[in-house]
Amino acid sequence: MSYLEIKDLEISFPTPKGKYIAVRDINLSIKKGEIISIIGHSGCGKSTIMNAIGGMLTPTGGSVVLDNKNVKGPGPDRGIVFQNYSLLPWLTVENNIFQAVDSVMDCSTAEKHEIVIKNLKMVNLYQHKDKLPGQLSGGMKQRVAIARAFAINPGVLLMDEPFGALDALTKGSMQLEVLKLWNLNNREKTIVMITHDIEEALFLSDRIVVLHNGPASTIREIVHVNLPRPRNKIEIVKTPEYIELRDHLLHLLTDHFSIEDMGVAYKS
Repeated sequence: MSYLEIKDLEISFPTPKGKYIAVRDINLSIKKGEIISIIGHSGCGKSTIMNAIGGMLTPTGGSVVLDNKNVKGPGPDRGIVFQNYSLLPWLTVENNIFQAVDSVMDCSTAEKHEIVIKNLKMVNLYQHKDKLPGQLSGGMKQRVAIARAFAINPGVLLMDEPFGALDALTKGSMQLEVLKLWNLNNREKTIVMITHDIEEALFLSDRIVVLHNGPASTIREIVHVNLPRPRNKIEIVKTPEYIELRDHLLHLLTDHFSIEDMGVAYKS
């Protein structure tokens, strides 16, 4: 049964030259506990779709329905992790998470602190709880942002290129952190993630939504990732299934595979 339903979604904006349609005819049904990646070239409307799910953009047409309720604005049932961390620089790690928990949780102050400590420990940052964001590495800041999003216990976790600013090694460890938290939560969190990284999408996702180029972008194809979990990064890349999926996504997203495809002769 669908938990998050996007039906005939259109998002457009008025401009001096007339209506600009960012995305149109977007139809997507997502089950509870699924991990979905949205992938495509810059300007194809990935963030537009995510902002509609988050309630930060109102659909021009169609609807976004979460748990049988129309999305009409932001709410605590959706947590968001941005690429730029969005931490409050004057608050400690602990208080950054506490602010979020305090704003949405209806429980005692002591229970709120317990929730914060639990989530800090899950991302191995308890020993850094008294530090300010400026004292943390990029990977540690993103772990704080992820812990904050999980701490408010949303039904849907929205991740907008969360690891795009990180180096390859840190990015790999953060992907595992997300899967660890998702697994510790009994895989009940629905995760929708924007990425430009095909290998990241394959490692994390149950399905990958490939968008056409914008404007007026539509869904080009929804690719099912039928790779068994838990996934081992070293092992899955060797499997025929992974190689076939990766090559298929490359062909969907890439116009040129060598300089010769671009009409440039290779000089020996």
